[in-house]
Amino acid sequence: MKKLISEKFHIILLILTLGCIIFCLISANLGTNGILKNPKYTIGEAISDWHHKNNNGVGIDYKYDVNGIIYSKTANFSYKKGDKFLIIFDSIKPNNSAILDIYSIENYLIDVKVPSKGWKYQDVPFNIDSNTIKKYVQDWNVEPFEYIQK
Repeated sequence: MKKLISEKFHIILLILTLGCIIFCLISANLGTNGILKNPKYTIGEAISDWHHKNNNGVGIDYKYDVNGIIYSKTANFSYKKGDKFLIIFDSIKPNNSAILDIYSIENYLIDVKVPSKGWKYQDVPFNIDSNTIKKYVQDWNVEPFEYIQK
C-alpha cells in the first residue's frame, strides 16, 4: 500500500490541488450570489493606510458595522486611513461583501446616518445603479472576512 501511494503521489497531489481550486471557485461564486440575491448597503472606513505586506495581505484594512458586529478585511484599494466608501453586503451573511469603489461618496457623508442593518437599494441616499453594481460584483473576487464582536 505504501509503495502504491509513493508511486502515485504526484497524481494524488494533482487531484487534491484541483479539488482545492474547484472548492475555492465555488465558494467565491456562492458569496457573490448571496451578495446579489440579498443586497444591503453600508459605509465602510479605511482603518489603515495602504501597506505592502503584513499578515492580512496587500492593500488597506477596513471595517464596517452591521447589527453591532464589526467586520474587517484587507482589500487592494488606494484609500487613506479614515476614508469612507460604499459597501454592498449579503443581508443574510454580512461577512460576504465588496467595496463599491465605483461610487464616490465623500460629498454625501455630512448628514448621513446608516441604519444598523444597512440600507435597502431604494433607501441608499446616493445615486447608484443596480445593473452597474451587479456587473461590478460579478467581476470582483469576494474573499472571506474576519469579524470582531463589539
